[in-house]
Amino acid sequence: MSAPLLEVRHLSRRFRLPRERLTQPAPMLHALDDVNFTLAAGRHLGVVGESGSGKSTLARLVMALDRPSAGTVRFEGRDLHRLAASTLRQARVGFQMVFQDPYSSLDPRRPVGRSIAEPLALLPAMPHAEQTAQVDAMLQAVGLSPADGTRFPHELSGGQRQRIAIARALITRPRLIVADEPVSALDVSVQAQVLNLMRELQQRFGVSYLFISHDLTVVQWLCDDLLVLHHGRVVEQGETATVLRAPQHPVTRALVQAAQDGAGF
Repeated sequence: MSAPLLEVRHLSRRFRLPRERLTQPAPMLHALDDVNFTLAAGRHLGVVGESGSGKSTLARLVMALDRPSAGTVRFEGRDLHRLAASTLRQARVGFQMVFQDPYSSLDPRRPVGRSIAEPLALLPAMPHAEQTAQVDAMLQAVGLSPADGTRFPHELSGGQRQRIAIARALITRPRLIVADEPVSALDVSVQAQVLNLMRELQQRFGVSYLFISHDLTVVQWLCDDLLVLHHGRVVEQGETATVLRAPQHPVTRALVQAAQDGAGF
């Protein structure tokens, strides 16, 4: 039996806070506390919760950009936090990330085509012409033109920059993309365009999303399964439609009510 695409077990992350007094022990912030879930290939998991619930900490741990205080993150059966740095670098071919603010994640000094090509360094060396062809194809896949690859981030709109970020995440043909609030900084009309694009790319490239958001409406549109975080703990999880139809936890009910009040459902 093959391993799940992503398996998170007993994941915790604690941060030491400044001491109030020198004679007292430093207090601890439990950003994540005993988080468990599995994401199968071909499924898409939404992670929701209010600000400070631990969503972005979870994204960083899944991407192995931070180390857990306890627990494991296994991608295709391999514990990411036990891999040597060189092995982890190669493993990143299979999982990539899209950040909330594409402008801060793109180098303002280089054309966006070069930023899209950057992850190709994780793959075996290829001729420059082949790299260029792959970048051009990915630009077209996200609804832009090859000519847009010569532009700089400040010359693009917010929606175009997020398309560039998605193209860069997809260039290695990963099996998992971690998307941390990827549309929350965009105008509502642009949000819909980017979400439609991400849904199309799911089908075209067979990628799975771990989609992090505070907006249940967005998650309902894109994700098969739902996980609700509150103060670093999982308070509810299951198929998205089931959870939203009959939320059990007060936090989930409040999120559903907020989405309904915003005419999202």
